[in-house]
Amino acid sequence: MATITEVRTDALVPTDLVLKTGQIKIESEEISTKDLSDIPLPPPSKRPTEVLNVDKGTPDSHVPRDPRLIRLTGVHPFNVEPPLTDLYKEGFLTSPELFYVRNHGPVPHIKDEDIPHWEISIEGLVEKPLVLNFRQVLQQYDQITAPITLVCAGNRRKEQNIVRKTKGFSWGSAGLSTALFTGPLLADILRSAKPLRKAKYVCMEGADKLPNGHYGTSIKLNWALDPNRGIMLAHKMNGESLRPDHGRPLRAVVPGQIGGRSVKWLKRLILTDAPSDNWYHINDNRVLPTMVSPEMASNNRNWWHDERYAIYDLNTNSAVAYPQNNEVLSLLSAGPSYTVRGYAYAGGGRRVTRVEISLDKGKSWRLAEIEYAEDKYRDFEGELFGGKVDMYWRETCFCWCFWSLSITIPELENSDAILVR
Repeated sequence: MATITEVRTDALVPTDLVLKTGQIKIESEEISTKDLSDIPLPPPSKRPTEVLNVDKGTPDSHVPRDPRLIRLTGVHPFNVEPPLTDLYKEGFLTSPELFYVRNHGPVPHIKDEDIPHWEISIEGLVEKPLVLNFRQVLQQYDQITAPITLVCAGNRRKEQNIVRKTKGFSWGSAGLSTALFTGPLLADILRSAKPLRKAKYVCMEGADKLPNGHYGTSIKLNWALDPNRGIMLAHKMNGESLRPDHGRPLRAVVPGQIGGRSVKWLKRLILTDAPSDNWYHINDNRVLPTMVSPEMASNNRNWWHDERYAIYDLNTNSAVAYPQNNEVLSLLSAGPSYTVRGYAYAGGGRRVTRVEISLDKGKSWRLAEIEYAEDKYRDFEGELFGGKVDMYWRETCFCWCFWSLSITIPELENSDAILVR
């Protein structure tokens, strides 16, 4: 295995990786940039430098943001998704400025000089309680880099709300994004504190100050200790330090589960024998039985305290990116066919093995082609952005895939709708 110490190409990439035309130097040998051509690298990224007028005068007046992001809950708190077309055009990896954001309140204002002293505690049912600073997290634990798709539990809720109103605001179909995350495995951090036998859950708490306390949630300890699940603490995203909206300086990243389990601005890891009793763990990210109306749930809070209704693994999902909404296809200039394209993903590390398209409202279906860009990292041996890429042995899939299907123009002309499943 070799370490990439310098990469040179014409592409624009994060500041942590200097790129120019030439060769990649790997320890004592040199190889061509051609050897990196098979793995997706981050798209061109431009860090926003100015605070938008809409954010001035809010608690987030210290956070520069991209104006292309679509706000879903008014001005504040900041809950956004990119335009689906922009997201899809970026390809497999998403630039940080277009990465979707789910915030419950103000973004903690973390100054550069405070980051080396940022601390997280490992406490609760452990033999050796620990407090680690940011430097220790980076220097005392092996670092990995892995591609991971994060998805809000409410992705495509806008469409669901048309059928039946649910709790939560209306996400479109771009409430997901993918990045190369770098940091230590959560398992390594936890093992250094020596969990006790009766510990069953890892409760996580962030630094964001909210009306009902700090944001917190939990996952099962056996998940956290399983290397095949790839749960990590990330301090980099696409090779650059985390930006404020994405958890600067340290966050949890829980692949294959809803984004609400990946706590940002991480401060505490508490091992317990029961799920988190945090207000946000209980009152967010749950799906109650269909016969329980919003009024029933409001009058009887016991429904929300039932852990059986908590969402962990992502549901299988898919969406159409092309044709775009309101796209017009000229029959005079169009070729003989049109390629319908979109994305799909599954939860819990499962792989999407089939995507089907219907042009006749579900009477018949045809198979689409599937491209799993995530697989391209499995044969790569080396380091990216200071973390080891080690996916060859792993069977789980934690990223979105792209699907496509060529359809003749006459078929499209005679179709009322394109369905995907």
